[in-house]
Amino acid sequence: MYKKLEIIERAILLNPQYIQAFREKLKITQSKLAKESGISQSHLSMLEKGKRPATKLIATALTLGLLKCFSSNNVENPIIELLDALSMLKFEDTFAELVSEIIEKGDKKYLRYIEAYPVLIISKENLLNEMRTRLEVIDIEKIEMSRGRIKVIGRHRDNKCVEIFLDCSDIRRLEKKFMKKTGKKVIVQVFPKDEVPPIYSTNKDCVIIHCW
Repeated sequence: MYKKLEIIERAILLNPQYIQAFREKLKITQSKLAKESGISQSHLSMLEKGKRPATKLIATALTLGLLKCFSSNNVENPIIELLDALSMLKFEDTFAELVSEIIEKGDKKYLRYIEAYPVLIISKENLLNEMRTRLEVIDIEKIEMSRGRIKVIGRHRDNKCVEIFLDCSDIRRLEKKFMKKTGKKVIVQVFPKDEVPPIYSTNKDCVIIHCW
């Protein structure tokens, strides 16, 4: 159990902006987390915005605060919930790195131009292969796509099964990560193959990324 807590603490220590994503995904308000962690809400706000670095003490306090919030919400296994949320955030960050590399290299495997604007078309199979190679937190077994949603199925290093669901709000957060990485405006769309508009000329489940 303690090793798993250390994983969460380290994630907060290295990237305090994960705190907001933890809260939003797990439905915890900023004021509640600040209270349970024993820090001021203004301090927490600055951490989430990247305006203050996290210390080891603060990371520990916030991890325990998250667990307290879970306990009050009768979550069966709050540590596992946090690890699953962390896996989702790591997936998003790794995806953002992939997109940044594709744009930087002008990779013709994914890059097309539609009405003179660059569009990345990443099929489910290509995304699965790329993420299997790049993502160290979990071993990805399968990726499923429906309109506006991505589901990732895999296993943690301790062999525990994990499922990551990216819904519409997560896709919007993903867009912001892409924009921060690439310095471009980005719109992300997810289509199952039977709903892909003809303009994109693909018959596979895919993620379509407009960037300009």
